[in-house]
Amino acid sequence: MTRIAWHTLKARWASFAGSFAALSLGVALFAAAGLTLAAVIGGPVEPPRWYVTPSVVVAGPDGGGVTTRDPDGPAANPGLPPGERGFVPEGAAGALSAVEGVAAVVVDRAGYAGFGGATEAHPWTAAALHPYRMTAGGPPTGDGEVVLTAPAGQRPGDAVVVATADGPRRFVVSGVVETGAPPALYVTEATAARLAGGRVAAVALLAAPGAAPEAIAGRAAAVLRGEYPHLRVLTGDDRRSAEPDPDAGLLVATVSLVGSTAGLAGFVAAFVVAGTFAFTVAQRRREFALLRTAGATPRQVRRLVLGEAALVGVLAGAAGCALSAVLAPAFARWLGGNGLAPAGFTTGFAWWPPVAAAGLGLVVALAGAGVAARRAGAVRPIEALREAAAEHRGMTATRWVFGLALPAGVIPIAPFLATPEGGAYLLVVVMLLILGCALLLPVLMRPFAWALTPGRGPIAVLARAGVRAESRRYASAIAPVLVTVGLAGASLAGTETISAAQAAGLRAQLTAPLLVVPAGEARLPDTVARAVEGVPGVTAAARTKATTVFDAEGGTIKQRAAWYVDGPAAARVLRLPPRSGSFGDLTGETVAVSSSMAAGHGWKVGDRAGLWLNDGAQSSPRVVAVLDDRLGMPDVLLPWSLAAAHSAVPLPDSVYLALAPGADRAAVEAAVVPLGGAVEGTGTHLAALDERFDRLSRLSLLAILGMALVYTAIAIANTQLMATTGRLRELLTLRLAGATRRQILALVGREALTVSAVGALFGALVTGATLTVVHAALSGLADSVPTRVPWPVLLAVTASCTMIAFTASVIPASVALRRTARG
Repeated sequence: MTRIAWHTLKARWASFAGSFAALSLGVALFAAAGLTLAAVIGGPVEPPRWYVTPSVVVAGPDGGGVTTRDPDGPAANPGLPPGERGFVPEGAAGALSAVEGVAAVVVDRAGYAGFGGATEAHPWTAAALHPYRMTAGGPPTGDGEVVLTAPAGQRPGDAVVVATADGPRRFVVSGVVETGAPPALYVTEATAARLAGGRVAAVALLAAPGAAPEAIAGRAAAVLRGEYPHLRVLTGDDRRSAEPDPDAGLLVATVSLVGSTAGLAGFVAAFVVAGTFAFTVAQRRREFALLRTAGATPRQVRRLVLGEAALVGVLAGAAGCALSAVLAPAFARWLGGNGLAPAGFTTGFAWWPPVAAAGLGLVVALAGAGVAARRAGAVRPIEALREAAAEHRGMTATRWVFGLALPAGVIPIAPFLATPEGGAYLLVVVMLLILGCALLLPVLMRPFAWALTPGRGPIAVLARAGVRAESRRYASAIAPVLVTVGLAGASLAGTETISAAQAAGLRAQLTAPLLVVPAGEARLPDTVARAVEGVPGVTAAARTKATTVFDAEGGTIKQRAAWYVDGPAAARVLRLPPRSGSFGDLTGETVAVSSSMAAGHGWKVGDRAGLWLNDGAQSSPRVVAVLDDRLGMPDVLLPWSLAAAHSAVPLPDSVYLALAPGADRAAVEAAVVPLGGAVEGTGTHLAALDERFDRLSRLSLLAILGMALVYTAIAIANTQLMATTGRLRELLTLRLAGATRRQILALVGREALTVSAVGALFGALVTGATLTVVHAALSGLADSVPTRVPWPVLLAVTASCTMIAFTASVIPASVALRRTARG
């Protein structure tokens, strides 16, 4: 039967063109997303840029208290927040100086110091950790001197003002160095220790001549194992992980975004390809009927269909993999150009995404063709012609079961929409609703399609008869429209509703009328809060800094959003009445947690919480308050004193102000402007943040949905083209029966409009169901959940689907009728 399938494929290549196009584009879509994902998670390991010279680097923990030598650590290391680094205890440097084979030990410190492109200040001794060339002047010799990194517009002797944690500070340039290391400021050892708050960023071990780095690392690990087991001992390219990565947070977001893109691409490709192959086989019922009458067994018919599907799958898979090599780099450049991936992000060669995509395409093609082939091969020869003439039924027991079960699957998923990963779960909800609706289409579409074909003329009668007699054909044509409108509408409306609810929730919890934010790119100094507290009319100044913490719940490591805050002052700027405990006690080594987090661990006020802070240090703060879960607010609030001990940049993101009646805003501005701050209304500031966040959300959704929606739009045209060309015999029969060419084209066009209208209607129903699920999931976490529906986008998508379906139906029918008339 394989040989027969090959000859059938060659003889009827035009009828298989639609299946080939759907499958090759589906494989290309999935493979391109997979190649992009592979570039993010499996890109080449970069060598160190700062710790180039030392053979071994000892660094702090890299997240969740996990080290590469920790056999009891969690399986998945969450990593440090962007811009943070773990710290090395002072005593570790002394212990490492006695390691055999070490020629020199360099204690590297990194304190916040903003000037030019630099954000850190290091001791001058750290210049030996990477190649450099002094282009002017010399090393710093006093506490007020600094060496800049070229290119710099200053020369030795010039005065510069550097932003530090304690506010702007004046330095005199002693020299300028040229280096391939990241830009930094070099100061004396004493100044570096003061700027870093006494913290050690890393300890670098320079090997003696002939000493092997691996041997030194082993001896250093043995020395540290007893007293400092949480430290990492790094060699080779692993030394890069001891350096702050400014793109770390962006890469994490890129992994999530591209993972969602790949998952959605797989879903859409499988949906469209399976539907296309099933539709192709269903159109050939008459051919299979004749084969059965001629003596072919059901098994032979199934083998023929599966053989054809396998051949098309292999050829289309190869074409799709070749096309993905063009799509993937273009997609990667778009991500980098729009700030959704690091600048210069691109893809490389990876064998597994194309192989997985081709394999998925082949499996889906065989599955889609196999279901229909089983129906075609199961009829008895005497029933064959009747089976060829009309459909027996539009639904099977399997479609009923899965059509009802899949939408019910959103119920256990709904609570996760309120989590930070709610966007990914929203896509799962949308896909389940679309699948359920598509499986039930043969039944659900009949009353709607009937209602959308009014009239008493022959065209209306024939259109209604087609809906009743060929529900599967209609359902197959409606499905791509449903996917396109449903994906665009439900995803955009759901995402915008969740974002609006989070923004409204944050506004509802903030009572401060004003806040202080950085006036430029430099950070706010910690002294801003003290400066505004002395302004008449300011009753509270609460510093806040966003961070992340980790906890182990149910055997898994969870990342939690957290804020460092001034506890007593926060009670005056936040509307967060604790369920138990008090904000006033949020000082020292304490913590306030959300009620869901407390319930997950069984914590109550007075208990010790087990956390890993943003520098990877393990902490057991005392729970002093349990808060209601509210949208827009973090799960964890930490006292500001912990920021100084556990953050590489212990500076506030903003300072919220509580004011007495009659407070003078101008006086507040006069106090903060010299420190690099600016005063803004809380509502205005949050509105600007919302606008930036919404822009990124729209770009992210465009990245996730863009290629999938283009593919489904092509699938609409492909399905309509296949449906029209498969009915040419029927249309020609109508022509011979006396129907005019105009009447036939009107029938085809009316059916295309009916398909588009029903598909858009069910897409709107999916959107409405998604919004219902979102409201149910968020209603208990916010005072109100505003509904956001992007009507212009939905109308544009619906109009595009209608135009594509109408054009792909009427044009081929018109061409076929014109050729017949000429013949």
